[in-house]
Amino acid sequence: MLDAEKLQELKDRHIISEEELVEQKHRLAAKIMRKGDKIAAKNGIVYIVLAFFFGAIGVHNFYARYWKRGLVQFLLALISPYMLFVPLIFTSFWAMMELLFVNHGPDRILFRGNRRVIWALRILAVLSLVLAYSSADLVVQDMDMQMLPEI
Repeated sequence: MLDAEKLQELKDRHIISEEELVEQKHRLAAKIMRKGDKIAAKNGIVYIVLAFFFGAIGVHNFYARYWKRGLVQFLLALISPYMLFVPLIFTSFWAMMELLFVNHGPDRILFRGNRRVIWALRILAVLSLVLAYSSADLVVQDMDMQMLPEI
């Protein structure tokens, strides 16, 4: 039986293409889930929602079984008040990057769920952060205008 590492080796030796690699990984993941093994694919939609709302404290990584990442993010969030919240800003950015680019668990099994919904949630997350940033910028500009002396 082929596993993910053997499939990657076949792709590296140019025996199978990238598309065939992805298709075979999907088949492998489906077979593992049907067998009822301990390894089961996590839901990508749940991962993205957790990353968006609780990503700065690493909840999404605990869900996906990335224990070390989740623990580092959680500990950085805990010490953040003592360091002017700089670590929290770092973990928030880190969680956003994971929200956008992580598609599988540590066992290399792809997340399950509707791919279009997952991409829509990713786009929505980026748009909401852009909107939040632009509205915060408008508030700062308005504060600057109010602080100017009247002539």
